[in-house]
Parts: sequence; C-alpha cells; structure tokens
Amino acid sequence: MKKSIFAVLIVIWMLFIFSMSSQNGEVSSNTSGSTIKVVLSIVPKFNEQPKEVQDNIVESLQFIGRKSGHFIGYMMLGVLSMLLLLKFKNINKKPLFAFLICVIYAISDEIHQLFVPGRTGQLKDVIIDSSGSFVGIAIVLIFIKLLEMKKSRKKRIKYV
Repeated sequence: MKKSIFAVLIVIWMLFIFSMSSQNGEVSSNTSGSTIKVVLSIVPKFNEQPKEVQDNIVESLQFIGRKSGHFIGYMMLGVLSMLLLLKFKNINKKPLFAFLICVIYAISDEIHQLFVPGRTGQLKDVIIDSSGSFVGIAIVLIFIKLLEMKKSRKKRIKYV
C-alpha cells in the first residue's frame, strides 16, 4: 500500500514539474516574479520602496528564485524517489537508482523545455536539478541513520 502512495506522489510531483516547465517564458517569469514579491512583501523596508525600485529588486532576484525552484523541486523528487525505493526489498543500491530516476527526469524536462516558447533547455539546470535530488536523497539517508541510532540507543538502555 505504501508503495502505491509513494508512486502516486512521485507521478503527481513529476506532473507538477512538467506543468511548470510547460509555461511559456513570459508566464514562467511572471510566476517567479510574483512569488518573489509575495516573499519580499513581509520585509517592511521593501514595501517602503518606490515601485520601480521594487521591480528592480524582484528582477535581480528572479534568477536566484528560478534556480532555487529547480533545486527545491528536484530535492523533493529525490526525497519521494528514495522513500519509494526503500519500500522495495529486492532493489540494491537504492540511492543510486533514486538518483538516476531524478537525473533522467531532469534531462527529459530540459528537452521538453526546448519545445516551449520562450524557454530553453540548459545543461546547468540539469546540474542544479541533479544537485537538488542528491540533497533530497541524502536527507532521507541521514534521517534513517538518525532513527537507527535512536533505536539502538533505546535497546542499549533497555538492556542495562
């Protein structure tokens, strides 16, 4: 049952990534710009600036925002892929396989963007996406290790 849930979550997340990649360049830029404006709106000094200054700040942060979106989106895909593969007893090298799933999807996503008006497929985005996936997988592995350490500590205390 858990396998099915994680598989569905991965497909939903991949569809989300695909839908974001399907936005033409102008819509994508407006989406990232709007997101940055919402985040900056909680900074009092930002709201005090004239609209032109606010627009310049948003524009200068868009590159970082867009690349952070890549990283975080694929970090989540890495987490989900790793959680799914942990449910399979017969798959060896689960972290490597989870990473390959993410990298292959990142490559396919960049190829897809070659066909979207105003978008480009870029190798640097595959590298950013892959890095995010790696971090997501590492987070899962670290969390598992911490849980194992906690369980072993409880067992030692129980037998003392």
